[in-house]
Amino acid sequence: MHLQPINNTTPNFGANYLRSARIAGGRLKSHENVIDIYSINKDDRDLIEKLMMKIDLKERQDSMAVKEKNTVNSAIRYVLNKALHLDKKSKDGVFIAVKDGKQVTGLLDYTNGESPLLKNLISWYGKDRETSRINLFTEFLRTVDRSNQERGWHEMVDVAAYAEPKTKGNKWLKESGFHAPAQPKSPRERLKMDAALIPGSIREKEALAHEMKIKNDVKIQNVELKDLNI
Repeated sequence: MHLQPINNTTPNFGANYLRSARIAGGRLKSHENVIDIYSINKDDRDLIEKLMMKIDLKERQDSMAVKEKNTVNSAIRYVLNKALHLDKKSKDGVFIAVKDGKQVTGLLDYTNGESPLLKNLISWYGKDRETSRINLFTEFLRTVDRSNQERGWHEMVDVAAYAEPKTKGNKWLKESGFHAPAQPKSPRERLKMDAALIPGSIREKEALAHEMKIKNDVKIQNVELKDLNI
């Protein structure tokens, strides 16, 4: 299932809208229970700074997180700080998942040098976390796949990620198409997804998303900056 951005959806914080998903069990004719994915950068400074002020109000958990920092909160702060230094021309990127236009439910960031590297993938909000995780991850793979198509077959690049061995996040990545090449032992395991496998992984995740009742006809309401929580 190939999702297209919904027309006339311009949130007032200026972030770039990418896709929408309805949470499993959500009412089909309701605007509730919808996860939207946005990319953010320094143009969204007001939004990012307001979110950062709320990070330490509670301790967030995600047993399946892929993260560089010791805690979810510290990883969130790190990724939001990164977004403050990106612009629309940056090769790197930060995505956020927003539920019902009110609650940030997850984030992902990546670097895109010689080989795209998934850095952090975190989802921390209740029963909705897997919907957020799958859609953040799928949007990342689609971004890489579009770049690969532009490069051409002979210049396509693989995707890399680092995750702690024997963690749920590491297992999730491997179940999603990554594998571990031979390497010396280290605190973080380097994983790789071959360029040729990226389209198949996208289709697999989109199929899961379809089971979660992804919709591409949901009318997205403007996100009120003052009401957006984390």
